[in-house]
Amino acid sequence: MREKWLPYIWKLLWTAGLIALLIISYKLEHKVKFYAATNFDMLHFIWFRFIANFVLGVYLSLLFIKKWSVKWNWSFILCVTLPFLIISIYLPIAFTFAQHLASDSNNFSVPFPNWLMTITTYGIPTIVAGLTLMLGLFSTTTRTNNDE
Repeated sequence: MREKWLPYIWKLLWTAGLIALLIISYKLEHKVKFYAATNFDMLHFIWFRFIANFVLGVYLSLLFIKKWSVKWNWSFILCVTLPFLIISIYLPIAFTFAQHLASDSNNFSVPFPNWLMTITTYGIPTIVAGLTLMLGLFSTTTRTNNDE
């Protein structure tokens, strides 16, 4: 009887964990926003958004991983994870370099294309990068040989 209920219990625990993660992320985001507003330093907020969305993507992937054995899916990692990771980490890295390398730290600009700003507004590429990284590391898909 316990074997039947175990998948339901794990899913309920995952749901409770997601709710807790979202609440913690929300409270931390307000603290980082307050710090950024009082110190006029957006760098911490930009890095927080990247890390929080990446962690959310990793946590979402826990729902889809069936077997915890490392099996690399290189095509998935190289064709999905890597492009989304590059797209999502561009702003934090560019902002960090621009702020620290500018001659006047109060007056600098970050080269950020409009199309990149459009697709990274809600943090979806960062969530996808975290999710697909874990799915690419713990892939349970097997290759079938169609040469029969």
